[in-house]
Amino acid sequence: MKPKQYFDAFMENTVNINDSRLQDLDDRVKTLYGVLKADDEIGSIVRSKLPQGSWAHKTIIKPVEGNEFDADFLLVMKEQDDWSPREYINKVYAALRRHGTYKEMTKKKDRCVRVVYANDCHIDIVPFIHLSDGRQVIVNHNADEWEETDPEGFTAWLKQQDDVAGRRLRLVIRLMKYLRDHHMHFKRTKSVVLTILLGGIVDPGKKVLDPAYYVDLPTAFVHLLEDLNKWLQARPTLPPLPDPSGAPNDFGHRWDQASYDNLRNKVKQIAEDARKAFDEPSNTKSHELWQSVFGTEFKKPPSGDSSSAAIGGAALATRTPPPTVRAGRDG
Repeated sequence: MKPKQYFDAFMENTVNINDSRLQDLDDRVKTLYGVLKADDEIGSIVRSKLPQGSWAHKTIIKPVEGNEFDADFLLVMKEQDDWSPREYINKVYAALRRHGTYKEMTKKKDRCVRVVYANDCHIDIVPFIHLSDGRQVIVNHNADEWEETDPEGFTAWLKQQDDVAGRRLRLVIRLMKYLRDHHMHFKRTKSVVLTILLGGIVDPGKKVLDPAYYVDLPTAFVHLLEDLNKWLQARPTLPPLPDPSGAPNDFGHRWDQASYDNLRNKVKQIAEDARKAFDEPSNTKSHELWQSVFGTEFKKPPSGDSSSAAIGGAALATRTPPPTVRAGRDG
């Protein structure tokens, strides 16, 4: 059985992050951007900001109780001829350390500056530079080198794949992140890896053969997991993971053979369990089988629950980051 109302309630009540937290994220990013834009040393080279990662992709989920959720944004900065790549991170870090509010909240990471809000979330600020030779880059601080990227191209690719999947790809990604975070499955698999794998599996040809291939969330979940399982089982060794935006970048550094083996084995088991639940004709038995996949929070929605309308409509599928502040490539 495919209990669509159960899925809808599970997404709304258990998986999706609270709107209040998204609003807090929006407010915090605006404040951080304002602080950096006003900084006496780097403010003049700060050009704009762009949502990045799960925030831009609309795949943030509710964190495990007591854990932080995270979000990234790109800080678009003007190229400085006399700075090495790592200097951009150093300068952003120094600017926040000069500010009384953020001095003790700020950490320097390899590709970002992290601001930690205790027991709630952390925000990663990723310097992003349009080089004079036309490349778009972020910084690898440890190696002191550029990494080419196309974040807007990546987000556009994901939207395209989500549209092909009836706007259910992002929901399936959220479900897989829930299984990773709340059930400790494939816990070393980064969100960007799950996004690339599941997005890459979406196939418009499937809809030609079967127009209902992604017709609702349980159907899309089963089909995407089965298709991903076939892809993974055909590749016993760690495959390359090229950037789907077309940027000359490979995400292979985000995993290793051990984490890949774990993901490969877990996806196989989840796909098999989900298929059993999907094909089970008994409502009661099917519900038990779905709970074996998602846990006891996957349950009958309360009478009068409105989550079905929220999922069935566009609300969750189109939950968007705030409008980007843009000043143009060269300001």
